[in-house]
Amino acid sequence: MKTASIKKRKRIVVRHVGISGLKRKLAGFEKKYGMSTPAFVKKVWSGELEESNDFIDWLGLAEIYQDMMNGRKA
Repeated sequence: MKTASIKKRKRIVVRHVGISGLKRKLAGFEKKYGMSTPAFVKKVWSGELEESNDFIDWLGLAEIYQDMMNGRKA
């Protein structure tokens, strides 16, 4: 996955969505693709998934959520 496009999307999304919104968006991807976010992230970083706009968005949201849970700004 292209890190630059993920970081750009992260900045845009984080301004418009709170933690509850992030959870809803992540749950939507989990339902659509039939896997948990942690399983998805593992597959992305191991190279098991093809790049797509949905996957870029999902990965960006997962990273934003993790950053927010760890008290960091995206």
